[in-house]
Amino acid sequence: MGQVLLHPTSKDPGRMDAAEPESSPATASPAPHPAPQTPFLRKLAGFLLTCCAFVAGWYVANMQANQHPKETLPSHTLAQERDLQEVVVTAEPVAIRSVQRSVEAFGTLYGFEEVSISARVEGRVRQVLHDVADEVKPSERLLEIDSTDYELAVQQAERALHVELAKLGLKESPLKSFDLGRIPFVAKARSIMEHAKARNDRISRLAASKTVSAEDSENAASEYRTAQAEYENQILQAEMDLATIQLKLVGLDVAREQLANTRVLVPTPTITLPGGDDLTYVIAQRSVSEGTLVRPGSELFRLVINQILKLRVPVPERYSADVRLEQPVNVYTASSRKPITGTVTKIYPTVDATTRSFQVEIQVPNPNGILKPGSFAKAAIHTRIDPEAATVPLTSVVQFAGVTKIFVMEQGKAREIPVTLGTQTTEWVEVVEPELPADARVITSGHTMLADQTPVTDRRSMDDSTTSDPDGATDSKLE
Repeated sequence: MGQVLLHPTSKDPGRMDAAEPESSPATASPAPHPAPQTPFLRKLAGFLLTCCAFVAGWYVANMQANQHPKETLPSHTLAQERDLQEVVVTAEPVAIRSVQRSVEAFGTLYGFEEVSISARVEGRVRQVLHDVADEVKPSERLLEIDSTDYELAVQQAERALHVELAKLGLKESPLKSFDLGRIPFVAKARSIMEHAKARNDRISRLAASKTVSAEDSENAASEYRTAQAEYENQILQAEMDLATIQLKLVGLDVAREQLANTRVLVPTPTITLPGGDDLTYVIAQRSVSEGTLVRPGSELFRLVINQILKLRVPVPERYSADVRLEQPVNVYTASSRKPITGTVTKIYPTVDATTRSFQVEIQVPNPNGILKPGSFAKAAIHTRIDPEAATVPLTSVVQFAGVTKIFVMEQGKAREIPVTLGTQTTEWVEVVEPELPADARVITSGHTMLADQTPVTDRRSMDDSTTSDPDGATDSKLE
């Protein structure tokens, strides 16, 4: 019986060729061939299967989407879906407040009076009685200069005065109404003159009766004129001697004054402090030590009255109509935690052409000595009260790249508004420009996710919606 062998003729398993029989022609009839298959048919079948799977998946998904749930979704799920589109923020309305209008300026504190004590005589410092930060009262000694030379000068002036007094036969300095006739040589000259006058009068009578000669009459008259001239000369000499005495008195006073100036004293001012407080000085600086040679004009001490200070600040000229005398002022310094209340006491009448500002002087009480002269200070001069000022929470202000702005909720969107700020506290700040609507609501949180026209929703309204639904159903969290 013959045998049939099949051999693959290609990579396609569907194509097989029959081998030639090796036996004799008397074999059985050949077996039937399978139906031929091509790649096109296989691809077509795969595509149809894919389409059927896609249609079946789409149908199932569409049916699920059209089904209505038997239970209502929780409210917080709705809020999460809304958060995908809107920014949740907090907002507060614009508040109308009464705001104190102030003019702010910066300046330096000075003592109520500052005195530079200088030497009036030359000499070496013998003793320093006070140092920096000591409180001293008027007429109290600060320093002593060696007074030996000045004591000798006083003695010399006294001796010179005594010499001049002895010339006139006096023991003490005469008064301005002194009678010169009390001076011995003046009295002598007057007596001689009176005697010559009497003799001349007698001879003149005898000459009239021709009892004496004409020569005797002329001699008597000449003697009288000579005595009269001598008297007048003695009067002039006495006046010169009295003037010399006055000069010596002045020299003695100068010597005594120089001797007194060797003791440096605290000056006694004629001013009085506001409030009638006792006036005291504080030594702000000492420039010499014991043994230092000082000359007239050398600075020794610098004294300051610090019970009341003066703050001088430059104020822009546009506020010249607002600043008035006796207005209260809040003064701020780095050394005081709370502002100190002062008063405007002096307004300078001119404007500086360079800075376009005028000086304002403010008196600041300093009973405890907390404030120091020379300190930097800020002054807020209270000018008037504005009863209707628009203010917003401090947290609503955004500052970026030099721009100050706020966001206002309008019809579910955030509107960006650049603003100019005014009076500020720790909780709120005034919006000077632009004018905000009375019913405006400013956004106080979520600024990092906001831009102009960004959709927003108020967190408070969301909290109200989650608390209860329109039908009065309670949220599941509250059950």
